[in-house]
Amino acid sequence: MAATKKETVLDFLNIGYSEYHVDYRENEITESYDFIINTGSSKIFLKIGQKRWDDSDNSSISDFLESKEEQIRKVVSDNQNAILRMN
Repeated sequence: MAATKKETVLDFLNIGYSEYHVDYRENEITESYDFIINTGSSKIFLKIGQKRWDDSDNSSISDFLESKEEQIRKVVSDNQNAILRMN
């Protein structure tokens, strides 16, 4: 069975940030898909907008995350609460 987009993103984050707890939630208020990296002392919210989500397949969502990896790593290394809007 093919992986869902949610599973694809969680796999990407769990591999790259295995030392942290990664969680997921759909946010109806902001119409986004939120992936949370919890470092223990901070939480980083990666908010993928509804349009990006709907217009993507597993491959393009992976490519998109790879293009944002430097930005994600910087925020995680700063170890401060942050919200990254990924539209």
